[in-house]
Amino acid sequence: MHAAPRLLQTLLWSGLWLLLGATPAHAAEPVDEADLKAAYVFNFIQFIEWPESDNVASADWKVCILPFSPLKRALTALQGRPARNGRPIQVRLAEPAALDDCQVLVLHTGTPEAVLRALRTLPPQHGVLTVADGGLSPPGNADVMISLAPQDGRVVFAINTDAATRGGLTVSSRLLRLARAAR
Repeated sequence: MHAAPRLLQTLLWSGLWLLLGATPAHAAEPVDEADLKAAYVFNFIQFIEWPESDNVASADWKVCILPFSPLKRALTALQGRPARNGRPIQVRLAEPAALDDCQVLVLHTGTPEAVLRALRTLPPQHGVLTVADGGLSPPGNADVMISLAPQDGRVVFAINTDAATRGGLTVSSRLLRLARAAR
């Protein structure tokens, strides 16, 4: 394995352990899938570049979730944790009329149509990272940038670089190398 992917993988795992408050003595304990996915979302923030805007320059990283998201508990545990540039994460419920206030929007299989419609109306270069929980190829939604899915007892992710580019985001080449699929 090359040095750069190994470094990124080490950083991702280190971030996971820090997020979960684990120590090496706890390494044998299984990690809940939702907690692991929340750790991935946290780490995605570290390896994606956002366009310059007032929204990105704000004091907090706003991670928006849906009320019935299977990741709601795990993502809420990120509240207040310092992320990129020491800025804390603020977890809030997604409101269709205010999606452009989010830096990260976490979707899932049961995402209401109103949220998907509002996502489609965002202007180009909107700067909202869309992460889907539940499959490598979210059906019929070309606006999903990263999708998470369980596979063989692990969580893997795929990156839609076209959607990220349309949204004004730049995905680190190190993150792209770790993705199960990138298109």
